[in-house]
Amino acid sequence: MNFYKNLQTIDRKVEDVLRNESYFMQFPGNWHIVVADIANSTQAVEAGRHDDVNLIAAGSLIAVLNVAKTFDTEIPYFFGGDGGTVIIPNELLEKVLIALNAHRRNSLKSFSLDLKIGSISIEEVIAAGYDIKVAKVLITKGYTKSIVTGDGLKHAESVIKTSLHVSGDEVFTEQDEDVNMEGLECRWDRIKPPAKQLEVVCLLVETINPADQLPVYREVLMKLDEIYGEIDKRHPLTIKALKLLNTFKKIQKEMLARYSKKNPGYFLKAFFETMIGRLYFKYNLNVNDLKGQDYLQQLIAFSDILTIDGRINTIVSGTAENRERLLEYLNAQEIKGILIYGHHVSPESIMTCYIENRKNKHIHFLDGSNGGYTEAAKELKLKMNK
Repeated sequence: MNFYKNLQTIDRKVEDVLRNESYFMQFPGNWHIVVADIANSTQAVEAGRHDDVNLIAAGSLIAVLNVAKTFDTEIPYFFGGDGGTVIIPNELLEKVLIALNAHRRNSLKSFSLDLKIGSISIEEVIAAGYDIKVAKVLITKGYTKSIVTGDGLKHAESVIKTSLHVSGDEVFTEQDEDVNMEGLECRWDRIKPPAKQLEVVCLLVETINPADQLPVYREVLMKLDEIYGEIDKRHPLTIKALKLLNTFKKIQKEMLARYSKKNPGYFLKAFFETMIGRLYFKYNLNVNDLKGQDYLQQLIAFSDILTIDGRINTIVSGTAENRERLLEYLNAQEIKGILIYGHHVSPESIMTCYIENRKNKHIHFLDGSNGGYTEAAKELKLKMNK
C-alpha cells in the first residue's frame, strides 16, 4: 500500500528528472486509476460557471486525499480543470469510490453538475498494451509532485469516460453517505496576472509517440524557460494580486461543496476566518509562528501550476509576444509530427484550495478563467480527431 509513499523523492528540476528514465518506477499491478470527470463541463463553462466547475473538480481530489489521509498513505493525484485523476492502492479503492459517489450526489444536488466516476487496475492497463510509470519530485520544501509517463493514464481516462452512463436523476435521502471534504476552501478572488500587459495561458502538450515523452517534454519545458523565464518567473500568482473575497455567495458555495446543505455554524466560522485573514495578510501578523506574507509565499510555492501525467498541463503568465513565440515553436513541432497541443488565453486565474495544515501543508489548484484547461482540452481533442 505504501509503494508511492516509499518512493525516493528526487530533489532535482523537472527538466533534469526527464533526462533520466531510471527515476521512473512501474506501479504495482493491484493499484488502480480512478477518474472523476464533470459531464458537460464545456456547456457549464460556456454558461459562465467556470468557478463551480473548478470547485467540483478540485473537490473530487480533496475527497480522495482525505481518504488517503485516514490510511496514512500518499497517492499521485492530477487536477484537470473539469475533473481529477488519482492512482491508488487496492486497499483504498472501495472507500475512494464511496467518497467520490457521495461527492457526485452533493455536486448534482447543490450545483447541478454531474460526475462520471470509474476505475481500472494498473494490471488491466498494462495487459492492454499501455505503459505507466511514476517519479516523485520535490518541487519545493514541503511540496512533492508526481510525474507520470506513458500512455496508460490516457487509455484509462478514455475507457472510463466513454463507458460510463451518467444519470441526471438521483434520489437524495438523509441516509446518503457523507463525504469528508475537510480542507476545501475557495475564498480567493479571481487573480490578475503580475502586470497589466500580461495574460494567463493554459497549455496542454501531448506527444504523438508515447515513447518520446521524456525528451519531447524536456524540450518543451526548456523552451518555456527560454521564452517565459523559469517557473517562478512565469508564475501567474503574486502576493500583491491575492485578495480574499468575503462574500456571501463565495462562502455559500464552499459550504455547499463541503456539506451539500446549509450549515450556519460553518458559514459564520468561514466568514470570520476570512475577515481575520484579511488583517493577517495586510498587517503581516504572526499566527502560530507563521507571518501572513510568509504564508502567501508558501501558497504561491505550493500552487499546482505544472503537471505531467502522460502529457504536459501547465498554466503560465506572460506577454502576448511570449505566447506568439511559444506557439510558433509548438506549431513547427506539430508540422514535424512530434506533438500536438491545445491552449487557452485568460485574463486572470481562479483557484480552489486544500488546506490540510495552514503552517506547511496546503495545495492550491489553479486554472485560467473563462475556460482555462477545459477550452485548451477542446482544442487538443479537435486536433486528435482530425
